[in-house]
Amino acid sequence: MQIGPVQLVVVGFERTDRFKGDILRELDELRTGGVIRVLDLLFVMKDEDGSIFAFEDTDLTAEEQQEYGAIISHLIGLQDGAAVTQTNGLQADELAATEHDYGLTAANIQEVAAQIEPGTAAGLLLVEHKWAAGLKHAIREAGGRMLAQGYLTPDALMIVGQELQAVVEAEAAIEVAEAIKGAAMLDALMTVAEAEAVKATAVEEAAEAVVMAEYIKTAAAAEAVQALIIAGLIEDAAAQQALDALVAADIIRRAMIRMDEALADARLNVRMLLQVHDELVFEVSEDKAEQAIAFIKPRMEKAADLSVPLVVEAKAGRDWGAAH
Repeated sequence: MQIGPVQLVVVGFERTDRFKGDILRELDELRTGGVIRVLDLLFVMKDEDGSIFAFEDTDLTAEEQQEYGAIISHLIGLQDGAAVTQTNGLQADELAATEHDYGLTAANIQEVAAQIEPGTAAGLLLVEHKWAAGLKHAIREAGGRMLAQGYLTPDALMIVGQELQAVVEAEAAIEVAEAIKGAAMLDALMTVAEAEAVKATAVEEAAEAVVMAEYIKTAAAAEAVQALIIAGLIEDAAAQQALDALVAADIIRRAMIRMDEALADARLNVRMLLQVHDELVFEVSEDKAEQAIAFIKPRMEKAADLSVPLVVEAKAGRDWGAAH
């Protein structure tokens, strides 16, 4: 015979004038439905003078009653005998284990009975959960044992529900934070990608500008022209000419610096006189003119690193006008 988990339920009543039989009817439905078996039911009521009136019921057979006795009565000391009667066989082993199923010792139960005040009542119900007998046996066969059990009141359920809700909300907050973090990372990556795209576009536009202007080399020239346009000193249509002039001036400036150093090292007896727009004027003896041109021209063509060839024209004459 298998005995399911056994539980002791103690209920207190602060008054004794409201009993209508509803409790017994509900209990009978559970018993007849095979959900529980009442091992012992004891209703205890104290008069004002402290006298105890007790009513007892059970689902045990006559043979089982003789073997087990009035369990609750013995537990709370209403009858003579040991707190828990000793029995033989499998039932004794099963009942010995039930003390941990409902978590109350004999001393605990006696303390509960002592707390019943005169003019009040208490119901003590010892039930076997028949629905869990097979489950209990399967757990024991698997080596399991009861570590904790208990009822949760609606208030406790609400607290647990609030705690679970807090956990859910915390997890949701973590997920949102991770999503925000991920979105921020995506935004950062997109920003980097956009920056790279802008950079690439700028390079392409700069390359196109070099091809169109041919001699555009520095950003300073373009910025200077833009400043002139904004200031209203030149029109947009004259921008290309302005760029040409600025670039040419920049190239001539570089050529002057390089040629001055090169002529000093070459010792050709050639002297740079002046710069006129995008031209340099040199003074050299007539018999050395061709030699000077062969020296000066290739060096001026390398004055600036451009994507297109820099063509330099060089002529000789007795004066500046004759050289043209």
